[in-house]
Amino acid sequence: MFESSFDELKTHQRGLDVVLRSKTPDGVLQEIYGYLCAHYAIRSLIGTVAADFDEDPLHLSFTRTLRAARRSLAARPAFPPHKLAEAFTIFCQEILHELLPQRRQRTVPRAVKRKMSNWPLKKHTKPQSKRYWG
Repeated sequence: MFESSFDELKTHQRGLDVVLRSKTPDGVLQEIYGYLCAHYAIRSLIGTVAADFDEDPLHLSFTRTLRAARRSLAARPAFPPHKLAEAFTIFCQEILHELLPQRRQRTVPRAVKRKMSNWPLKKHTKPQSKRYWG
């Protein structure tokens, strides 16, 4: 779960090869908080849309929601409050247009892979104890 959130933040939301612009530690912290707040807002929108339309939130795409939010803000940066419901409906239709498929269950549990080497694996054996029958 954390890995997918990091992926959403670093790859999709912020974009590739984009570095933080701030030069001071306080500015960097503020910029990180801004990214986290925007991520929370997108995830909150996904939860709201999923609850309103009786869908599983895992079937709604983060990147599709992010792109829809960017397009709707670019197309209509300001609209009167009485058109909020109409804008939200258009936004929901765009998000729900294509749902993600259900994830497969893992069939093989995760395991540590052995490092490739030209040398044989050293086997740990128990030392044989000598028994004296005498």
